[in-house]
Formats: sequence, C-alpha cells, structure tokens
Amino acid sequence: MKDNKYYELQAQLSLPFLSTSSEALAQIFKTLEKRFGLKKRSTQKLIDLGAGNGNVIIFSALNYSIASIGIEISDILINEIKERIKILKEKKIYLSKILHKIDIKKGDLFQQDLNNFDFVYLFSLPTMQKYLKHVFLTAKEGTIFISYKYPLDGFDSILKLEHVLDMKLKRDLLKTYFYEKLNSSAL
Repeated sequence: MKDNKYYELQAQLSLPFLSTSSEALAQIFKTLEKRFGLKKRSTQKLIDLGAGNGNVIIFSALNYSIASIGIEISDILINEIKERIKILKEKKIYLSKILHKIDIKKGDLFQQDLNNFDFVYLFSLPTMQKYLKHVFLTAKEGTIFISYKYPLDGFDSILKLEHVLDMKLKRDLLKTYFYEKLNSSAL
C-alpha cells in the first residue's frame, strides 16, 4: 500500500474505529463454534477487516488458537495491538505458539484478497459497505462473514444470511449477522 497520509485519513473517516466488547465476542465465537464449524486448535483462519485495537484477533487466538489476522490502516492502532501482544508475551500466561497465531498487518480493507480465510469479521458502517463487493468476491465458497451491529445489505447475489444473533449487553440490544459466501459459479 502506498504511504499516502491523505488516503489513510480519508479511510479512517469513512470507517472510524469502533470496538467490539469481550462479552459480545464470547457470544459471537460460541455461535461460530456451534453453528458454523469453528474448531479450537484447527487450521482455520480468521481475518478482521479493520482490526482497530485488536480485540477480535486477540480473542480468537487466545480462546480458539486459530490463525487470526488483522488488517488495519492506522499506525497508532497497529502499535497499540503490538503493545498488547508484547504485554501478553511478557506476562507468560499464554503459550508462545498461541500468541504467534496473532498477526497484524498494515493494509487497506478495500484491497484485500479473502481467498485463504474461513471467517471474515467486519464492524463497518452501512455507508461504506457498498465499496466492499469486490473484496467479498475474493472469498472462497463457504466463507463465513460476521458483521457486527449492521447487516450487509445489497449482497444477496454473493452472500446468504444464515443467522442473526441477538445479544443483550448491559442495556443495549445488539445484533450480529452471519453470512455464507455463495458458490462463485452461481454468480
């Protein structure tokens, strides 16, 4: 990715950092395990498009021990994630091989190839989702897309809504939407 500060600023304004709580992640990952075949200590891979502070990829690696990759454009947030991983390593609570499953990469979520991933996590505003169709098309058939809070509208020819998880967190009722990537030959 070009080192273009103006582009990075525009991207961050289009998709500001929004965090997912650990309580929500616990419910989301239980749903992935029960309904979508997520297996602990497997070769499955998860990518978080717009990793923010790394909550998703850190939770995924620590609790499921699968390859957990985050794509983030903000150097500040990337450094925060790296610092969190460093602290986890220093505490020596988790095995080194589990912490090595966490990877953060500087990148633009609009320019990703999702072909190698089983699970794609996305916490995006509806206003920017329309720009993701070309990214969704790169995913392999059967990939599960997890969209926190907002449905992925307008992708019926690519993604099939499989499940909606209703979560009561404190006083808020939040939804998470689970989609399956359809067969490319049917598109």
